[in-house]
Amino acid sequence: MLTVNRSTIQRALNELVSNGLLSRKRGSGTWVSTDKWGVLNETVNWRTYLAANRFSDPENYLTQLRNLESDPQAINLTNFKVPNTMALPISPNHISAKQVVEQENQVDISGIAALKSRLVSRLSTLLQQPVTANQLLITSGAQQAFYLITQGLLSYGDAIAIEKPSYFYQLTFFQVAGIRVYGIPLLADGSLDLNRLQQEYYKHRFRFLFVNPNGQNPTGQMMPLAKRKALIRVCQTLKLPIVEDDPFGIANSFDAPASVPLLKALDPNNVLYVGSLSSLVGNHARVGWLLAPAFIVDQLADIRQQMEAGMSIFPQIIAAQFLAQPDLHQQIQRQANRLQQQQALLQQALQPFVDQGQLTYQLPVNGNSFWVHLQLTRQLNVTDYTLFLKQKVLVQPDFLFGAHQNKLRMGFADLNSAQIPQLQVRLRQILSAL
Repeated sequence: MLTVNRSTIQRALNELVSNGLLSRKRGSGTWVSTDKWGVLNETVNWRTYLAANRFSDPENYLTQLRNLESDPQAINLTNFKVPNTMALPISPNHISAKQVVEQENQVDISGIAALKSRLVSRLSTLLQQPVTANQLLITSGAQQAFYLITQGLLSYGDAIAIEKPSYFYQLTFFQVAGIRVYGIPLLADGSLDLNRLQQEYYKHRFRFLFVNPNGQNPTGQMMPLAKRKALIRVCQTLKLPIVEDDPFGIANSFDAPASVPLLKALDPNNVLYVGSLSSLVGNHARVGWLLAPAFIVDQLADIRQQMEAGMSIFPQIIAAQFLAQPDLHQQIQRQANRLQQQQALLQQALQPFVDQGQLTYQLPVNGNSFWVHLQLTRQLNVTDYTLFLKQKVLVQPDFLFGAHQNKLRMGFADLNSAQIPQLQVRLRQILSAL
């Protein structure tokens, strides 16, 4: 039909597979991809990205899910952060509007000294190594740190590697910035497939590896120490820098030194470390930080200053006061105990289905959700998961994290005991239909 040689067709298909637009399934053929792995937009603007979003959410699942969140009959298991009812209180204390304005005019563009001082103390304890204020960039949450990395340290067309599955897959600004994203499979123990990482590195020449090894989202797993050291060795050999996301680090910094050190502690020079207050305060305050070499902090702070005139001083003052509370450790422990009770509720709800061999899960090392494996005899497609929406059981399926493994993320932070009987009825109907 096309009057070209068969090898030309093969080459064209190979290029489309390489670009992520097609996928090959052994024994099934070549298919138009429903993922966005490796997809690169021709122009960097929101309209083009919205058109390309079909690769990550072909059934508009997220749109349907968000529309159901306000439905009083819905059982919402999507929340990964602590709900407002459990968030630690965070509020201004003894500061006037005049003081805010005065400090706003004097503040360093990378963040206020008071907050940096508190974080230096906490992070030095967490990492078991000295941290200095000029290595810290205060951000509006962790996602601004990732966004600034894409703007200041990456260029259009660059490739990065992330875990597969990973919540990084959902972040829109990578494709908006023209960054190609590739997934490296997670192994059963929560570590990365290092052979695959090396193979893919030489194909795509990754500029960064983004990982979430300390309570991985969505699996909740902790990467073992031996595998962390192996990952560091491989990345040092490849000259591949790592971005380590650790939303739970600030809470863990009040406890005894962890038996499994952070990647940043194992390799301070090759790892950029990102944290935030979200695991403690939820959506009450969007304050995060990037720990990096001082010259990178200066460059990214300058880029942010040019883009949006810096970060407001007000949330930084509040965050500094929050971290200065003498009973903060006790507050964190009480919150953790309440979350343990919430976790037990979801275990109770799922136990009949575990007993019947219909699903399995692992308790999270860190995080407020279960990574649930549906024990079915066939591979689910994207449309199958709309059964959860029809039953108003709000979950996040694996395809939203870049995987297709009959798995889904169930959060327990918003669950209450009164919902358990109805949740079990609805899950029974869903699993029966599947």
